[in-house]
Amino acid sequence: MKNISLARIQGQWPDIATVNSWLLILLAFTFMDSIAIGNILLTLILILWVFEGNFSEKFQAIRYNPFALAAVAFVGLHFLGLLWTSDWEFAAFILKKEFKYLMIPVLMTVLKREHIPYYLLAFFLSMLLLVGISYSIYLEIMPPYAIFGLEKVEDPTPFVGHIVYNPVLAFTLYLLLYAVFLWKPLSLPLKVLGLVVFVIMGVDMFLTQGRMGQVVFLVLLSLFVFQFYQGKLLKPALIALALVATIAPAAYVFSPVVQDRVNLAVYEVQNYEQEPNSSMGLRVIMLLNSFEMIQENPLLGVGTGDYRQEYIKVNQENFPEADRGEVLNHPHNVYVQEMVQFGVLGLLVLGYMFYAMLSLYRRSTSPLRPVMLAFPVFYFVIFFSDGYIMDHYLTFLFLLLGSLLYVDDQRSRD
Repeated sequence: MKNISLARIQGQWPDIATVNSWLLILLAFTFMDSIAIGNILLTLILILWVFEGNFSEKFQAIRYNPFALAAVAFVGLHFLGLLWTSDWEFAAFILKKEFKYLMIPVLMTVLKREHIPYYLLAFFLSMLLLVGISYSIYLEIMPPYAIFGLEKVEDPTPFVGHIVYNPVLAFTLYLLLYAVFLWKPLSLPLKVLGLVVFVIMGVDMFLTQGRMGQVVFLVLLSLFVFQFYQGKLLKPALIALALVATIAPAAYVFSPVVQDRVNLAVYEVQNYEQEPNSSMGLRVIMLLNSFEMIQENPLLGVGTGDYRQEYIKVNQENFPEADRGEVLNHPHNVYVQEMVQFGVLGLLVLGYMFYAMLSLYRRSTSPLRPVMLAFPVFYFVIFFSDGYIMDHYLTFLFLLLGSLLYVDDQRSRD
């Protein structure tokens, strides 16, 4: 009798796989709000994944997935780069950042196909919440509470800075367009509501200071036009051009934030030698110094951990006046960063990651196929402007959506 009762009780509890999938939904909803919560949830998912076992089955599920293999190769390259590294303290910092990419194969075996809509919905609702807070602060409905982590009231991007907020908002806006125009199960009332939300969130994009987010939004908008008019070339090209030619000037004219940021960027780039410690001036100088480092170490780079100490040497020779008292952890360009660390080998491994995503996109029959193309386009663009491959929020977005989009095609179709 006791055994029967125990079996009934056990049957009422969800299995580990289901609990892990719920944690993944929670991660999708919270990772933009808190670094600590994101790390805790990712750790819990890994612990439960190990405790669950079934490693042979999990290995079979990911062994032939090129995206999973690319993630392993990327992390493996950072361990290989330790062979020619002398700054072990900075190398440990880098490894701590990049080691998370090994979670891609893990998350691919945690995902439940029946929960895929919930992962996406949780992410969207989290961004909707952030946009609501952003508007409330901008309109002075809500004071900029310290909990929101706001450095400037005039840049109301809660919890994260505009460098993160605007790019993630840009991809959220693309997902809205996909849902409204390309996802057939969505009802007409929800499509109308989606368009209204798109306009509201789109306006917020140009009330905040993230220039790269605004650029990548226009890129993704143009891509979507081509995806909507699939198989055609001239018509979507003209529409995309018209949209960009309308939105970009309108944003510049009607948004003081956009106008000030564009003018400031142009001025700082043109005068980087006179004002080397300005935001854009320092980026120009970091790139110039990094190019010299690449010329000196073209094949294998300086190693996983030697960027910082080598940069100090080069900068002291070229731009000693460009000194804020600290050396940034990357040159604000992922492609340059990988070449400084690992030379041509680093660029090849990073390129393989993009190739893997595009390869899976080409042969996919998933309803999410358009998103599978937008995702690498999004990262390809933003990688030019900052060290997003080391950023907590953009890394978590990469892990979450990358695992979801490029898991085996059967799951995506279902």
